[in-house]
Amino acid sequence: MRRFLINPAISSPEKPRLTGSEARHAFRVLRLKPGDPLILTDGQGHEWQARITKISNDEAMLEILKESPPLEEPLLDLTMGLALVKADRFDIVAQKGTELGLKTLVPLYSSHGVVKPRSGQFEKRLIRWREIARQSLKQCRRAWPVDVKPLMNIENFLASASGADLKIMLHQEDVDSGGIKWRELIDRYEKPKNIYAMVGPEGGFTSSEVAEAREAGFEILGLGPRTMRSETAALALSSILGFLWGDLSNFH
Repeated sequence: MRRFLINPAISSPEKPRLTGSEARHAFRVLRLKPGDPLILTDGQGHEWQARITKISNDEAMLEILKESPPLEEPLLDLTMGLALVKADRFDIVAQKGTELGLKTLVPLYSSHGVVKPRSGQFEKRLIRWREIARQSLKQCRRAWPVDVKPLMNIENFLASASGADLKIMLHQEDVDSGGIKWRELIDRYEKPKNIYAMVGPEGGFTSSEVAEAREAGFEILGLGPRTMRSETAALALSSILGFLWGDLSNFH
């Protein structure tokens, strides 16, 4: 059955309805009609089987048939701090991060970042990224979207990671000069459940940012010899960690 996202602010299990783009997609694109079944999710851990009872203008009235247990959330609690990149590239991480099981996404302000937040502009982007994450629920069957946080500087992100089981910063230059290798990391950390990770801008982290991260207990690693864009590195790292310690593998 098709999945649709309801807005908890204007809809409820007692009076469920689809509005706006969700309703238009249902009856203009998919050609659904009264009596057709569908699945509803509110993006807050709830899921229901329902059917359409009435369609009018840009609204569809629904009847809840029963509540369904949602898909379990990812085993790994992964928070990703990603240096600000161009808006459309951050869109990709909000969307694909939801699919990969990323729990929290934190936009970071870093010294080498080419994207600088402007007054009032970032708030609009934050709303957009959160909506992109919510829309991704329909495709990947998650019950919760990635939690996209407000902009944070590196110092505050390091402080917020104080209780994590494992802390990782991607910085290839430090690895090339004798940093830790992935095999060493796997041997050192058996089953971390809470991981904080940092990915910098195309210019990388500064030496002082790396030193601060190391002082805060972050392991400094790389992703091989090829230079990746920041959003590619963030998604690659999410996949690796999800395979090693999350639910992207059957070997946990």
